[in-house]
Amino acid sequence: MSFMFELYYRSPKDRAREAQIVSEVVAAGGHLDFREPEDRAGGPICLTFEFNSREQAELAEEALRKRGEHTEGVCDYD
Repeated sequence: MSFMFELYYRSPKDRAREAQIVSEVVAAGGHLDFREPEDRAGGPICLTFEFNSREQAELAEEALRKRGEHTEGVCDYD
């Protein structure tokens, strides 16, 4: 079983921000599973991150939240 959380930010796409976030998630043992672009101008962009353990996912999510990112999860990801 794997675990996931989603991170949302307002468009426009920010490659530097995403690269920093992905780098932090990879260092915490996760990976970017899916990037959903905004569905309308000015809408949110959603990044889905997957982890092999709940503990890794919870630690990564907590670290991102502490620096001001909006996340939702952690939940089972089958």
